[in-house]
Amino acid sequence: MSSLWLLMLLMLLVAVVFVLLATGKQRRYHKRQDENQRWYEQRLAELEEERSQYDLPDEDYQHAKQELDKTFLNDSQDVEENVHWHRAPVALPIVLLLVVSAGLYWAFGSWQLQLQAEDARRQLPELGKTLLQQQNQQASREDLNTFALGLRQKLMREPEDAIAWWIYAGIMVDLGAGEDADEAFQKSLQIEPNRVNTLVSYSRFLLMSGAEDGQPKAARLLARALKQDPDNIEALSLLGFVAFERQDWAQAISAWELLKERLPKTSERYQAVVNALDNAKEQQEKAEVQLQVRVTLSDNMRHHLPENGTLFVYVTGMEQPMPAAVVRQPVSEFPVTVTLSNQNAMLPDYKMSDLDQWQVHARISQDEKIDRQAGDLEAERVTINADGSAELTLTLSSRIEE
Repeated sequence: MSSLWLLMLLMLLVAVVFVLLATGKQRRYHKRQDENQRWYEQRLAELEEERSQYDLPDEDYQHAKQELDKTFLNDSQDVEENVHWHRAPVALPIVLLLVVSAGLYWAFGSWQLQLQAEDARRQLPELGKTLLQQQNQQASREDLNTFALGLRQKLMREPEDAIAWWIYAGIMVDLGAGEDADEAFQKSLQIEPNRVNTLVSYSRFLLMSGAEDGQPKAARLLARALKQDPDNIEALSLLGFVAFERQDWAQAISAWELLKERLPKTSERYQAVVNALDNAKEQQEKAEVQLQVRVTLSDNMRHHLPENGTLFVYVTGMEQPMPAAVVRQPVSEFPVTVTLSNQNAMLPDYKMSDLDQWQVHARISQDEKIDRQAGDLEAERVTINADGSAELTLTLSSRIEE
């Protein structure tokens, strides 16, 4: 029933209530008038009888009749004055509206929703087949909502169905209801903790959600899935992705190598895995790039050595003063040997392995700041090609003057 029809029905019911109230007033008015009329006619008949049987004088008869007429008129006037409308209390129409509205919602709103839910539950098997056939196409939002409604009805009756919870979670993902999807995945795993499809699907959802704890939680779920099914293609693919994002190149290569072995070489996915493997290996090679620097202190600078100084050894690009890698440590006995690599990067997207040449610096600061200041000791910077691993020596031989 449309909202317009409901509104019209509500107005009609309110009008009927007030009409019934008015009708009751009118009935009481007519009843009182009828009683006065009967009384008047009865008393007039008695006067006529007294005049004819007991020779009531005309003068007395006329006087009594005038008094009777006057009494009748006064009584009729009193009835009319007593019958009048009073303003209904403000609460009365409000209460009537609330009662009628609640009745209409109960009669039509909840009833209609229940009908929709039952209809969705009956359509569930057929609609499930339709959605399965449309797996390579975009299912309509209306079909997804109807299917979800039917599934909710099923789960109310069968809350221990792990597969139904898993399917419901997938529908919620498609509908963009992330919180509902997460809750449904968890309920499915509470019933069947080691169901591989649920573990893999939940992992994919967590990685897509971008939640702060999504990656580590997904990694744990994938480990559980691979423990049950070591050859699961989806689990291996996702595990490689998680490892790559966490810059665990060895684990990413291991997962994707296993995945590559299980895919036919003619498939499109095979080539995508080969490309991912090449990228992971390249990143691993870059991560293994390192520079070993031996720092010495010249004799003429020993008496300038600050007591609480800080040694900085760092690498910059030829045209970029920002360090791509830096090691900082308190001043100790010399010589000192430090190793620089991508692990010492200051920014995630600017590393030693991104440079073709390295400019290597060494400085002893009087405080904990890397900026050049008067009184700092420094070595002459050295430029070398970024060729994998290398070693060099820097000597702190000058003092920055004011």
